[in-house]
Amino acid sequence: MAKIPNQAKIAILIVAAAALAVVVTVLLRNSRSSSRLSPLTATDKNGDKWVLELASTPYLPAAGDSIARTGVPLLIRTDVQIAGRDVSIALIVEGQGGETYVPGAQKNGQRLPAPGLKILDEAGKTLAADTFQYG
Repeated sequence: MAKIPNQAKIAILIVAAAALAVVVTVLLRNSRSSSRLSPLTATDKNGDKWVLELASTPYLPAAGDSIARTGVPLLIRTDVQIAGRDVSIALIVEGQGGETYVPGAQKNGQRLPAPGLKILDEAGKTLAADTFQYG
């Protein structure tokens, strides 16, 4: 596997975040989830059902306390770790109540494969190609 320069990895992060933002936008526009601790679900105009599963739940208030809202709007953050020449970029999808969702959506009950990437030079020649990994 070819070593990818740090600047290229950061550019790849931007592309991956943009791809996730498209899925999140579909969920934001079409969210039908009303339960506090349910995954977010949406159906797009093609009839495909999209799901973001919960990774962790927010603090649950004691009886009688006001209950924080969960779900949309979502905040997409990154957690970047650099160790030598290796860069690890994690996407964090957080709901308004502090709950987090598993990065990577399901479409019609199937988890989508991790996105791939290519780094091209000015002439369009592939310098490096790889696939992101979940987890």
